[in-house]
Amino acid sequence: MKLKYYFLLSCSILFFLTSCSDDEDAVLPVLNSSGLEKNELELKLGESLSISPKINTDDLDYQWLVNDKAVSNEATYTFNPDAVGTYTIKFNASNSSGSVDCQYQIVVIKVRTKTDESSAYLTSLFEYKPAPGQFVNEGYGLMKDAEAILGKPKYGLVSLGGFGGYISLGFDHTLIDEEGDDFIVYGNAFKGSSEAGIVMVSFDYNGNGKADDAWFELAGSEYNKDEVIHNYEITYTNPKTYADVPWTDNQGNTGFVKINDWHEHNYYPEFIDEQDEITFTGTLLPNNKGTNDMGWIVYNEFEKGYVDNYSEEYAELKGNKFDISWAVNNKGEKVKLPGVDFIKVYTAVNIDGGILGEASTEIMGAADISLLEE
Repeated sequence: MKLKYYFLLSCSILFFLTSCSDDEDAVLPVLNSSGLEKNELELKLGESLSISPKINTDDLDYQWLVNDKAVSNEATYTFNPDAVGTYTIKFNASNSSGSVDCQYQIVVIKVRTKTDESSAYLTSLFEYKPAPGQFVNEGYGLMKDAEAILGKPKYGLVSLGGFGGYISLGFDHTLIDEEGDDFIVYGNAFKGSSEAGIVMVSFDYNGNGKADDAWFELAGSEYNKDEVIHNYEITYTNPKTYADVPWTDNQGNTGFVKINDWHEHNYYPEFIDEQDEITFTGTLLPNNKGTNDMGWIVYNEFEKGYVDNYSEEYAELKGNKFDISWAVNNKGEKVKLPGVDFIKVYTAVNIDGGILGEASTEIMGAADISLLEE
């Protein structure tokens, strides 16, 4: 979803009529221009902004306030923010005949620019919370496996388990939305095995270096199809032993993440805080399970926009490319982000693969394409 920060401009003319004006010839002030052309504004930390409202008369008294603190009495104000955040700037110009007011809202952001020392690859792991799955609590499904996908892919692998299981990660710089694809996520798909995951992205609006700002889904090829369920919710219950893991969803369905003979352990993640039950919410993709000419179970690929999803390009790159401009808000509306600092990947299918076990997205890392090409 695309987050918009509006430069809110409200102007009102206040008339102050008195019976004993000091200047009966004073012209009532009228605002001809707010001093800014756009009605929305984001300002990068380190930049300044000068605002010069245009008024139909001179000989006025001016007052500027930033977050209700008086900062200037000049006709023009230069805003030099020293921290990220949302600022309300108020302007007032007055004479004996009346006054005019304007209010501006400016969002100050910090974009971490690339340097010669920037890594093309992931540098931070914020959270790993898989859904139940056959690889969880063993190889491919432990915290050490999540940590192993940082940096240049080393053929380490992390499993996200069934629907909703996720991992959130970060880069050491802000990925800018440039023409074409912006980053790549590596997986282990192959022809007939696409265990698709959805990517969400976030910009560090509050500037604290943590993945705690709003997330936006990158809408892939299936996003607007009737078979897709948005705001799908599933709850898994911990059997606390080697047994099928029961689940219920908000569509009235029930089922199990089924155990098999190859992975004899509890499939419910033992290292998360929620040890009785856990709920995941996201976009559920259509069931892509099928059979091939030999009768074997396969997971057919989607057109584009998903992790661990096979394609001819994937066969060459061992990963799927993504464009930040695909971001949408929770209403499905496109949004324009200043960039991306964090990504989140979650399993977006809920499929019992029979002898193959549950369908679960697996990833091996991610990279900023612009740095790979330099």
